[in-house]
Amino acid sequence: MKSTVAMHDGVTVVKVSGDLDVSDALPLRETLGLAQGEGATPVLLDLAGVGFIDSAGIGLLVSAHRRAAGAGGQFALAALTPTVARVLALTRTDRMLTVLPTVEAGVSALSPVGGVE
Repeated sequence: MKSTVAMHDGVTVVKVSGDLDVSDALPLRETLGLAQGEGATPVLLDLAGVGFIDSAGIGLLVSAHRRAAGAGGQFALAALTPTVARVLALTRTDRMLTVLPTVEAGVSALSPVGGVE
């Protein structure tokens, strides 16, 4: 798994590629923790390049969501692949997390410049 971090209109976008499983959850947890910081900057996780997710990956997403909510911040997912979308739907995790169709829609929704809070 690889991840990159970039800022877009006041939103930290973390782009992930590869599998999001038990062997990769810890490095991504650290990356997201740094990106979320104190919760002031919204974080969007771009999952367009993720072909597989297991329970460790789902746990990571839920933890990041809770961390953001606890700090008064925002955390969302964007550009889910069909496989990841299906797993999140089957586990009903998609009901807990904010899921947006594209990175552009995510940045627009989360941006402090013109987004919705």
